[in-house]
Amino acid sequence: MGPQESGKKKGGLRKRKGRPNIVLDMTPMVDIGFLLVIFFMTTTRFKEPQAIEITLPPETAKEESMDVAQSNVLSVNIMKDGTILQNIGFDVPALVAVESLDSLMLNSKLANIKKMPAHIDGRTQVYYESGPDFLDKYGKFMADNKGKRIPREIRDSLDMVRDEKICRLTVLVQVNRESSYDKVVAVMDAIQQNQIARFAIVEQTEDHLKAIEEAKKKAAATAKGGK
Repeated sequence: MGPQESGKKKGGLRKRKGRPNIVLDMTPMVDIGFLLVIFFMTTTRFKEPQAIEITLPPETAKEESMDVAQSNVLSVNIMKDGTILQNIGFDVPALVAVESLDSLMLNSKLANIKKMPAHIDGRTQVYYESGPDFLDKYGKFMADNKGKRIPREIRDSLDMVRDEKICRLTVLVQVNRESSYDKVVAVMDAIQQNQIARFAIVEQTEDHLKAIEEAKKKAAATAKGGK
């Protein structure tokens, strides 16, 4: 007789079931990566380097130069030791602090406007009232429209007439080659803040220094003779 069959399973080694192998298909990811690279390469626009545009004045022949009355010239000398001297015309140069540059420019500008007479522009033949009359009307206009929104075009037009057509103040900045840069920036900021339309910046020469010393000596001699 053969072995008897029973309903129970026989014991023994069982074959373990292996984990299913996972295969990642990287092809779509690589395709997307290349598509993104191509997209950015074809659509990216690099920003061009910005440069400060400087418009230099044309070389002017001597016969084309325009004389400026000394009474309209505010000279600002930035000295080698960092001090700043200022004078109108042929006045004796006086020290001015950096903190006072704004008030110096503003007061000089207002004083210049107040002494300007009415005139007719030689190029446009437009009549401009005197400085005091303009300042009175300007102040009255601002007072009447206080709290109201004044269109920018009107404000700019009034400022242009005041700063370019009536005011004749010219600021001449004479800078020593060995002076500090921050003093130059402070002077230029004061000029810009007070909207002075006419200014020039030049290198300080020996003649400028000589003129300053002569003015000081002359003032000292005058003061001594007056005592």
